Amino acid sequence: MAAAAITSVLLISICLLLGCAFAEDPFVNYDFVVSYITASPLGVPQQVIAVNGKFPGPTINVTTNNHLVVNVRNKLDENLLLHWSGIQQRRSSWQDGVLGTNCPIPPKWNWTYQFQVKDQIGSFFYFPSLNFQRASGGFGSIIVNNRPVISIPFDTPYGDITVVIGDWYTQNHTALRKTLNAGKELGMPDGVLVNGKGPYRYNDTLVPAGIDHEKITVEPGKTYRIRVSNVGISTSLNFRIQSHNLLLTETEGSYTVQQNYT
Repeated sequence: MAAAAITSVLLISICLLLGCAFAEDPFVNYDFVVSYITASPLGVPQQVIAVNGKFPGPTINVTTNNHLVVNVRNKLDENLLLHWSGIQQRRSSWQDGVLGTNCPIPPKWNWTYQFQVKDQIGSFFYFPSLNFQRASGGFGSIIVNNRPVISIPFDTPYGDITVVIGDWYTQNHTALRKTLNAGKELGMPDGVLVNGKGPYRYNDTLVPAGIDHEKITVEPGKTYRIRVSNVGISTSLNFRIQSHNLLLTETEGSYTVQQNYT
């Protein structure tokens, strides 16, 4: 009788352990509708590419080992692919959203991307990878948080701030593509956007009055994690905050040997 009881306890323990070992990692779902809208980020009305009516698109927020599922509806007038920049596609290369691994999504069609973000942590972004569409928008941030078992090599910040920066032209991607196809250079960008807003133009005299800059509210004496992604098409940008020190903690999915920048 005692032996039978011990055997039952062992079997229950083994079943519980197996259940833990094979528990499914969580799924995180998003629905994206990619379409054109009219915006004036540099004071000039132009056609931009929005995701769910937003420019830039919504932020994807997941945790390591999550399965990310993104259903994309293409409401553009041309083929579309969304690429997840910096995300390693381990055994899921056909979900990478670039030609050669994916067939394009035709207009008025949808496609569901599904992949696991594995153990990468940090800040990434997505963007349309076909036909120079990135020059018109369609981009947004991806945040991959760490599970509790992955330690953070710095003090927990008071808050998180996401900053999407990039060069910008007042012509849309179709016009810019024609320029490149004709063998010409694009020339100096018309400005730089921060979270989809200007009016950071190289020639300040061209900026109409009354355009709001991007405003970020913080509390004095607090430490913030700032997630910066350059979504531009041709220009490298330096990011700094005047009279403040910046500590580089992560890049391209890995924590860094931390270095202060002033």
